Amino acid sequence: MGTDNKSYDWSDKTILIVEDTDTSVMYYRAALKKTKVKLVYADNGQSAVDLIESGSSFDLILMDINMPVMNGIDATKKIKEFAPQVPIIIQTAYVLNDERIRSFDAGCDGFMAKPVKIQQLFATMESLL
Repeated sequence: MGTDNKSYDWSDKTILIVEDTDTSVMYYRAALKKTKVKLVYADNGQSAVDLIESGSSFDLILMDINMPVMNGIDATKKIKEFAPQVPIIIQTAYVLNDERIRSFDAGCDGFMAKPVKIQQLFATMESLL
């Protein structure tokens, strides 16, 4: 899944993956397995907000934009109200400049286009963890 031989040990970290597509969830699970990071999943923005509001703690959030119930932009805004210190990386298949601007305006700390490249994901995560 990439040519980067750098080793990451995030066994002391917990990441929330907010994604409604099973294929994307499986991709992240496989890509992050060797890092030993603990993964928690939410299939829409409202579920992610509920986890944060209930006191769940995460070191980083990977957030899709287009999801049912609540989109990633609205979820990012709400999460940043409760947990401004938690870095959020938004990723989307719709890479319009407007989406990027809206994402950063909502408070995201990183933005990536799908399909997400493993080296870019790891480098972005490393800079935020």
